[in-house]
Amino acid sequence: MLSMVPKIKCIFLSLFIIFPCLLFSACYDRREIDELAYPIAIGLDKGDGEVLRLTLQIVIPTKIGEGGEGGESECGGSGGAGSESVSIVTVEPPSIYSGLNMINTYVSKQLNLSHVKAVIFSEELAREGIEKYIKAILRGREFRPTVYVLVARGTQNASEKFIREVKPELESNPAKYYEMIFGAHKYTGFTMETRLITFNQAMTSYNIQPVAVLAGVSKFKGSDELMVENSTCMQKGRNHPLAGDYLAGEMPKVGNLKTEVMGVAVFNGGKMVGEMDGEETLFQHMVMGKYGHSYLTIPDPREKGKFVLLNLRQNRKPKTKVEVKGEKPIIDLKIRLEADLLSIQSGINYENVNNMRILETATEEFLKEGIERMLKRTAKEFESDINGFGEIVKSKFLTWDEWVEFNWLEKYKKSSFNVGVDVEIRRSGHIIKTIPEQSNGGGLE
Repeated sequence: MLSMVPKIKCIFLSLFIIFPCLLFSACYDRREIDELAYPIAIGLDKGDGEVLRLTLQIVIPTKIGEGGEGGESECGGSGGAGSESVSIVTVEPPSIYSGLNMINTYVSKQLNLSHVKAVIFSEELAREGIEKYIKAILRGREFRPTVYVLVARGTQNASEKFIREVKPELESNPAKYYEMIFGAHKYTGFTMETRLITFNQAMTSYNIQPVAVLAGVSKFKGSDELMVENSTCMQKGRNHPLAGDYLAGEMPKVGNLKTEVMGVAVFNGGKMVGEMDGEETLFQHMVMGKYGHSYLTIPDPREKGKFVLLNLRQNRKPKTKVEVKGEKPIIDLKIRLEADLLSIQSGINYENVNNMRILETATEEFLKEGIERMLKRTAKEFESDINGFGEIVKSKFLTWDEWVEFNWLEKYKKSSFNVGVDVEIRRSGHIIKTIPEQSNGGGLE
């Protein structure tokens, strides 16, 4: 027993010497913050021939601290809060990572991708297929899986043009701008939250197909140029556009910030197959049970040319049932919503119980028609189950092989839809009774 004591002392002495050495060697591969450059957005376009056109929007930390001073940066880009605090650089490499190598040859600081907020693909590239780029990005250990995926509308260099027009004025930190603008779907419903990890999962899934945020650059330079001819309202049988009847880049707006996000790009696998406007995206939120709340404008059911504004919200998940009869899926949906009255242009007393029921019925019919139209487009036009009905069908199969052999995504294009919408108006705001003007001729029950 006594002979063991020296051995134990030797072991403890060795550990006492080795352990501090491990601590002191922890920083041998350190990288100081001020030695790194942080891109916050990456744009991918088709380059000349078979190469890419890679655009990086790189933050200039010193400009953020100073509140933005403008001027040229060493990357060759010019700076605003939006542009003064970033530098934008474009190269044409054969691949994403070779492009990063090229930029590292003339930017003094090493690029670090851990703070990238958005990857923006041009529409041209997206329609050819972006699966290989998504896979390459996911392999990079610096990219976070929560990066947003966007498609920039346009023909040539659309993603580069979009990035160069991102000049936010309400945010001194451009990275914060991306976080805020992509979170707006929670209170507008006009676009969808699409992260890199969820996009990849849907792209490779047998149950659901992916969508990406649809982005664009406004073409209007002054308010005298504004027009609504590019609205999607005519395709829906309406003479007047509502708030969501636009695709990104087509909204009638002017201002210093030219960029827009509105609607989604619809994919079948890794290829873009179509677009949905803001209103259709809002309906997709409702179908998937992801709708939070937003303002909804509907035509007044009792006076043509007037509108009623509601604050609509979804507090319960929709009830969804899918049956496959032969080769034809039959999808039944029951969606329940609540609303508050915000504005009544006609002055009709919709606070009255009988009139309120008329308004609720009109709202239900408006939403039912729009949701069914959106669903039919996904099945017949896009042939893409972006709403994830396959998740319900998959539960009916005992084995994975049986499910794969069933080929749901091929059968989805034959689907028929039965949609039921239940809307209950809960509150009328601070007005309990609308008194119409004498010229209105009444309207009270």
